[in-house]
Formats: sequence, structure tokens, C-alpha cells
Amino acid sequence: MEREEIFRQRKRLGQNFLNDPNILRKIGAAAELKQKDNVIEIGPGKGSLTKHLALSAGKVTAIEKDTRLKTFLDAEFAESANTRFIYEDVLKVSLSRFSEGGKMKLVSNLPYNISSQILIKLLDERELFSKIVVMLQKEVAQRISSPKGRKSYGSLSVLLQSCFSVKVAFKVPRRAFYPVPEVDSVVVVLDPLEKPVFLVSTEKIFRTVARYAFSSRRKTIRNSLENFFERATVKRALLDSNIDEGRRAESLSVEEFARLADSFHRTSQ
Repeated sequence: MEREEIFRQRKRLGQNFLNDPNILRKIGAAAELKQKDNVIEIGPGKGSLTKHLALSAGKVTAIEKDTRLKTFLDAEFAESANTRFIYEDVLKVSLSRFSEGGKMKLVSNLPYNISSQILIKLLDERELFSKIVVMLQKEVAQRISSPKGRKSYGSLSVLLQSCFSVKVAFKVPRRAFYPVPEVDSVVVVLDPLEKPVFLVSTEKIFRTVARYAFSSRRKTIRNSLENFFERATVKRALLDSNIDEGRRAESLSVEEFARLADSFHRTSQ
């Protein structure tokens, strides 16, 4: 396959090739890789990061949607005994099939056009991982790491921070990629919390409340939630959780959202 043809195809799928060896080294260091580690990579591209991961980890499974890269990658890693490529759509793959009964690490330069969808998938399958290190578009990284009170704080912030410690590791200059992207990038480390902020029994309502609360950012949380729940239920839940109904969603902490979800759960019994 022609090199430029690969680049055009990958750009359409939301990915750019990461070329800077120093950045690759820093990503591996952020993941704290050990020889016993079983690592998942999503969107390996031409395998630059994959090579670094394979040097430090025991096993690397790279999931690549673009089957046009198969010939290139299979040839490039023909002698790499601890690396395998799965040519499937990661959003349709159950990652548990690669766990081999133990915790895994996920280290990836995520395809930017579906990064939010992948993050939600990782949230759904969080029990599989001991650590997640991902490169994201700057705006997405700001959203998931944002503290309450900022414009970047939203439902994705609440959902991810309810289950992970979210830390920005370092910024990545555009020149580290080919083709050079039009956006800035950031590497983020997600460490699973020992226990999620919400109660297991309220996870579904927690996610629902977080999403609905941010559906109309200019409205109070009471008005936003009343678009989806009965007025009396909203008033009872806010009162029960000791949250002022005149506040806006971005002013609530992750813990307050958990308390509110618990109140909704109780009032619906």
C-alpha cells in the first residue's frame, strides 16, 4: 500500500501517526510498564507506540479498525512474539476476551473522532484495567480532568471522575505527528478508584442524572432535570440530597451527583 494512501485513510478515521521517540518514551513511562503487564492498544496506526510497548510489556494486543494496514503491520511485527493485532472495530469488541483472567493496562493514542465513545466503553469495562494511559485531543482532556465550576466541566467529567483518578501527564506538540493535526494533544492517566463514588445499585441513575443535568447548561439543575423527570420527584430528590435547586449543574461536585443519584433511587422505590 502506498504510504500517502495509508495516511489519507488514517486521517479519515481520526488518527495521525505519532513519530516523536521522546513522546513515545514518555507515554510508556506514564504507564509504568512491567514485563508481566498485559497491554491493550487502540488504533496503533503504523505501530510506533506498539514497538515501545512491546519492549517493556509482556504482551501487547493492538486493535486496529483499518484492515488496509494489515499487510504493513503483520510484516512489520512478524518477529515480535509478544505482539498481536486484532483487525476489528474496538467499539464492537468486548475487551474482556483479552484479559486472560487478570488486570490489563490500556495505553493508546486514541482515534480522536471516537475518543469520547471509547472513554465511555472503558468506563463500562473499567474492572478489567489497573491503569489507562491515553492521548486525547486537548479539549477532551480538559473536559474529563476539569474540576467543577469551569465551562469544560460536564457530564463526561462527572462520569469519568466518578470511577477514575484523572491526571494530565503532559502536552504533546503538533509536530510530533504526521500528518500534522489541526488540534493540540494531551496525554492523560486514568487510575481506577478503589471504589466508584456512586453506589453500585445507583450507577444507572447516576449516569442518567449526570447527563440530564448538563442538557441545558444555562438552566438551574431543577429546571434541567424537570425536562426528564416529574417535578415532584426532582424537588424531593434535591431536598433529600441537600442540594439547592437554584444551582447549575457545573457547580455540583462528583460526590454531590452521587448523593443526588442516591436520592433519586430512594424516591423511586
